[in-house]
Amino acid sequence: MTESFTSTVQDFATVGLRSDSVEVVVMPELGAKVLSLRNLRSGREWMWTPPEGALFQYVPKNAPFEESSLVGADECLPTIAESEWRGRSIPSHGEAWSVAWEVDRLALAHGRIVTRLQLPVSPFWVERTVSLDGNQVKFEYALRNLDFAPQEFMWAFHPLMNIEPGDRLELPGVTQLLTESAIGVPLGTRGDLIQWPYPVDGVALDQLDFGRPNAAVKLFTEEGAAASTTIRNEQTGDALRFDFDPRRVDTLGIWLTRGGWNGYHHLAVEPGIGAPDPLDIAVEQWKRFALVMPDQTYRWRFTVTLTP
Repeated sequence: MTESFTSTVQDFATVGLRSDSVEVVVMPELGAKVLSLRNLRSGREWMWTPPEGALFQYVPKNAPFEESSLVGADECLPTIAESEWRGRSIPSHGEAWSVAWEVDRLALAHGRIVTRLQLPVSPFWVERTVSLDGNQVKFEYALRNLDFAPQEFMWAFHPLMNIEPGDRLELPGVTQLLTESAIGVPLGTRGDLIQWPYPVDGVALDQLDFGRPNAAVKLFTEEGAAASTTIRNEQTGDALRFDFDPRRVDTLGIWLTRGGWNGYHHLAVEPGIGAPDPLDIAVEQWKRFALVMPDQTYRWRFTVTLTP
């Protein structure tokens, strides 16, 4: 049975769902971010918080992502990196993460978190539904094109997650990845192909280990190459698995920093649509994006399963 609840964190309203094994908390006023995702059986909190305990705050329009609270999971839409597209200036991580979403209170009363937003720059309306089924969290999306012309977009779910001793990353069926960027580790530049999980001597990506301090990397799969990924802890037995349809969610991004970005240690595995990160390059060069016709709706989904 799913219980819904409301609360406040530093004067910001939150809404949540709780089953006997999983609790998920969403902060609608700050981009409908997933503030907390907790395994109630093991007690593990999967969402990361900066060690200095950054305060939640409204972010000025077009401010860089690193000026946000950097807590939990954000929605990147309609781009991941800063882009100029169709005469629009779209900020880093897109338009959805830094603005308030509307909450459907009736849906919450029936055990679902439904949030909606009309993007402030691009002609899109988006609705996200979060629901629980035992130890599984379901995310469902509907994106409507409000314009009279076809519109291109990209999307990524961007969860900054805690890294604990014993964590391992599994990518079933994947043998190579593409680099977006690398800091302090020789994994190339945008578009370079590397081997998974041991691209160079001393680097074990499945063990979240660069073999050196102060390194970070953003990678992504080849188009349609992944349908799931799991973070599994060999010491505790805790696991978090993402599942998605690669025909709709065609990209899995991986962001890993071990002190290489602002001294932080965290991991993001990001189900997404399109690559690389800037929308203009994805459309004009890589041809990896989604297209929505006028007054049509594009739908996709993914699930997160927490065990034991």
